[in-house]
Amino acid sequence: MSRKPKDEYYRFFSVTDPRNHEKGYTEYKVTARFVSKRHPDDVKEVVVWKRFSELKKLHGELSYTHRNLFRRQEEFPVFPRAQVFGRFDEAVIEERRKAAESMLLFTTSIPALYNSPQLKDFFRVRTNCYSYSFCFDLYTLFCLFCKLELLEL
Repeated sequence: MSRKPKDEYYRFFSVTDPRNHEKGYTEYKVTARFVSKRHPDDVKEVVVWKRFSELKKLHGELSYTHRNLFRRQEEFPVFPRAQVFGRFDEAVIEERRKAAESMLLFTTSIPALYNSPQLKDFFRVRTNCYSYSFCFDLYTLFCLFCKLELLEL
């Protein structure tokens, strides 16, 4: 009889600190925190800055995955539509922030979502590199530094 692998981490997500980027869009600070169930002092954190279009893309991918799981008992969180006018209004920015956070928090109870390649890729931090010898994936470096395999988000 095979045993289900036990999840070793509690997952927490937050979307905070919206700011205007110099290139004319709003970006959001997205934080993933992983707290060990066995050792609560063992906390890992990954922070990325994402624009609304990246959050909307992730929403579409996770929504598609959720729909294919045939999980009808819970509805995948809705996401605001993209808009050209008014996108810098505080109310619009806050609505988008809350929707993004709700989407990420929704994933914490569904292994197929929190282990999805799309979510893992979303939290990979890439640098703008001019030389491949200095180019690295900060998320992978973070995991190596913590002596972990790539975190099962």
